[in-house]
Amino acid sequence: MDMQTIRHILVAATLAAILPRAAVAQSTRPILAVFAHPDDERVIGPLLSRLAREGRETHLVIATDGSQGVTAFAGIAAGPPLAAARVEEANCAAKRLGVRQLHLLGLPDGGLAKFEVLGRLRRSLAAIVDSVRPAAIITFGPEGGTGHPDHRLVGDVMTQVVQGDARYAKIDLLYASLPTERLRTAPPANPTVNGMAESLLTVRVPFEARDLAAGREEFACHKSQYQPAQMDSVNKYLAHAWNGTVWLRPWMGTLHDRGLFGSRAGDR
Repeated sequence: MDMQTIRHILVAATLAAILPRAAVAQSTRPILAVFAHPDDERVIGPLLSRLAREGRETHLVIATDGSQGVTAFAGIAAGPPLAAARVEEANCAAKRLGVRQLHLLGLPDGGLAKFEVLGRLRRSLAAIVDSVRPAAIITFGPEGGTGHPDHRLVGDVMTQVVQGDARYAKIDLLYASLPTERLRTAPPANPTVNGMAESLLTVRVPFEARDLAAGREEFACHKSQYQPAQMDSVNKYLAHAWNGTVWLRPWMGTLHDRGLFGSRAGDR
């Protein structure tokens, strides 16, 4: 081996040792999804399935206990009985999507709009972010999915946490939604979703048929909230709106890490 070759090897080894590992770490760090109720994760179910299938660590936060989501057909009383049922459903859904860890905060369903509760929510979310150290956080944007006040508040507080601490400056915060243009032609369903303009949903992550199937299996866990015919209509509505793609809006307009979801994901 000549001296020039040896020098090249030494230079390469030195660069490998001193170059920052942030880019590699960013592409392998966990993804954190933050929503208000058990079943809200449905809007990104195929994405969570795809990430888990590809070996990415995923975490799902559910802020409220879901104890006020009473349906006549389920026959479960509001309060502790319904909260217990929805814990089981949330665990079932997380398992179907391959979620590494489910974080249930147990805050009052429909009762987030109080100073004390919002403070608890903010502290809990900050603690989870510090523990998980995610590359990205996915939550509701200002339209709040179906528009539920809890949806809007969870997204707002999660945004506040990211905005309020310089340590989180490199975390990609994304709002999950669906394109308004596709929702206009979607088959009827209840509930429906408040969309965002397609031009704003610049992060578009494709998924496979098996991920769509996993999302349907996850949704089927929420038996206290939906009857089979209602689930079927919601599934068709979402499948039309997704069109093979989970749609996300970066809070800052673009991604810090364009390779966050792999080369097949678009950041336009």
